[in-house]
Amino acid sequence: FDHWSCDAKQDAWFTASSLHGVIEVLDKKPEWISIISDNGPHYHNSELMIILSYWKEWYDIKVNKWVFLEAGEAKTSIDSHHAQISQSIKRRVKLGFEIRNGENIQEAIEDIAGIRVAHLEPDRDNENKENKVKTIPGISNYFEWRWPEEEGLDGCIQARALPHIGEWKTFTPNQISNWAKAGMHMPQPQISLHTTSKSSWKIPMPHSSNIGVKRLKVKQLQEELENRGIMTNEKENRAGMIEILENEIAKEMQTKKIDNEGGILGNITNTSYDSNVSAFPLLCGWALKHNQKYGKKGSGKRIAPQVIALLERFFLDGNVHKNRRMNGHNMRDKLVEKQENGELARDIEIPEVTSINNWIARFAAKSKKDLSEQAIAGF
Repeated sequence: FDHWSCDAKQDAWFTASSLHGVIEVLDKKPEWISIISDNGPHYHNSELMIILSYWKEWYDIKVNKWVFLEAGEAKTSIDSHHAQISQSIKRRVKLGFEIRNGENIQEAIEDIAGIRVAHLEPDRDNENKENKVKTIPGISNYFEWRWPEEEGLDGCIQARALPHIGEWKTFTPNQISNWAKAGMHMPQPQISLHTTSKSSWKIPMPHSSNIGVKRLKVKQLQEELENRGIMTNEKENRAGMIEILENEIAKEMQTKKIDNEGGILGNITNTSYDSNVSAFPLLCGWALKHNQKYGKKGSGKRIAPQVIALLERFFLDGNVHKNRRMNGHNMRDKLVEKQENGELARDIEIPEVTSINNWIARFAAKSKKDLSEQAIAGF
């Protein structure tokens, strides 16, 4: 299912609206789903993870898990599908057609196998604007998420570093309600009817023999069929033999039982390791993101609330009286002076000049935005 939209804001609400559009059009809804995607910010965020905890209530669908793949490394069928769409649009332009609106895009890609396209516009008026969702602690460190229904975990959200790796971190219903105090609204997007696919989407099933059926010559096809007890005659054409062999390989794949106990995806928690690891200088799990000490977003020191209150006073006082405006150096000197005079506790750390300059830039932008919103509201 593909959606085109005039709404260019890629966020959790757009993603939730797009998923809603797919669920509502299904004739038979699944009992459960598992999702695999890259870790783009419009997927990998607190708001969407909390929205998914409402799916059982809204759609009667259990979300088994969501696995996030590293950006640029998600070489899945979805990436191939995006490449097909891009190529179809480029081809249409080369043929002399123009791409001026969503309908033109829909016409350009409607011949792709298995595709169903619709026009979707999220209901921004019903968006959870008044309910600003707080960030789930450490969300960027967790790449597998699930919403369990077992006794004692009902209503919880669990996350861990990678599939089959790391311990599950459990977020309780009380924590979730604290992050989204007003709850969540079900998306109600405006969506047109999906187009009907002109041909089915076929995905070849991998075979252990790695046979490229369509690349085999006639003699090789005959040998493969004979190995499977199928005799062919000289009049049998190559296309017919390819179809027969593909069907046989598909049957083999369906009847073959995969032994998970002896395979790669076995219970890796019981895997035996060489106990002689004294020569390796790093601890087990050193490569996991949540164990890294440097370069972690949001892991730096935060300015104390008492310091922020003083910085705001300095900034606003400078706005009122131009002769009292201060830069980062001046503000830091003033903070040190107040700490020496006892107006600021000794145990509070004074931020560096660069940190104060960054705070000034953020607060100035926020002040301008607030003033603009107040002016618009007064019209």
